[in-house]
Amino acid sequence: MNNAMRAYSALGRREIWEHKSFWIVPAVIGCLGILFTLYGSGALLVAAHQGMININGDINITGVDHIQVVRAFIFGSAAFFNTVMLFMVWFYLMDSLYADRKDRSVLFWKSMPVSDTSTVLSKLFTGMVTAPALMLAAVIVTEIITGILFIIALSFAGVDILPLVFQPGTIIVAWFTLAFALIVQSLWLLPFFGWFLLCSAWARKLVLAWAVLIPLGAMLVERLFIGTHYLSNAIFSHLAKLFTLVMSGHYSVNGVSIGPGIVIDGKPDTFASHGALMTLGSLARVFAQPEMWIGIAIGAIFVFGAIWLRRNRSEI
Repeated sequence: MNNAMRAYSALGRREIWEHKSFWIVPAVIGCLGILFTLYGSGALLVAAHQGMININGDINITGVDHIQVVRAFIFGSAAFFNTVMLFMVWFYLMDSLYADRKDRSVLFWKSMPVSDTSTVLSKLFTGMVTAPALMLAAVIVTEIITGILFIIALSFAGVDILPLVFQPGTIIVAWFTLAFALIVQSLWLLPFFGWFLLCSAWARKLVLAWAVLIPLGAMLVERLFIGTHYLSNAIFSHLAKLFTLVMSGHYSVNGVSIGPGIVIDGKPDTFASHGALMTLGSLARVFAQPEMWIGIAIGAIFVFGAIWLRRNRSEI
């Protein structure tokens, strides 16, 4: 067991070493966010000093749930990080096994005491776990720094928002919720990740084209010769549900909408707090969705296929 863990750890470090963009890109995005916050804070201070705006006193907006505002800021600022990270994982998985075959380094790795299963799973783990974890770390650091800068700027402008926004329990729970959402997202996208690995292990060139054109071709054949569109509905609805499940926590069971703020049989949804943002409860209930487990099963089949191709196909 210890040898296996050391092998996986070494493979994981290799992937991060060879693909530094997984931590460089989030760091760059975070630095840009901090720079924009500095610029905005400076502009606010200059405007307040010159009397262009008058914001002296405490902010007290009636009808606004300050807890939800804090959570919305945490989730919203992570959205751009997450979008960039998903594109990075997409291209990483499509290139991960193909690049080894193209430059024939696959022959070197096959000579090492590392199984093809370990190699493929390490790449999958990097895309599903390591990349989101690095992104989450960048989000937390960025939000801490930008939040401090914003609070300081407003305090110099005469506004004390610290009692409103500094609620450690709310902030920590929101970060845990965001981390759980990334786990749910990775599992929900497993069929796509597995497909990218399968294409990377199979294609001799133009992996992106094969990864996109094969599903599109299958959809076209189904539409022209069978007259149905089950495949396109399955693919695009699975992607569409990702936003409603992970970002808002809403979904439907037997046609009944369930999620934060939804009343069921005259009773409020006890798993979610007020508002319309995802919660730990609403995310946990995603695992009751059949689409989750069907997608995981399909993704596992694709991953096993990638392992078989890795074992039986060498260089291009």
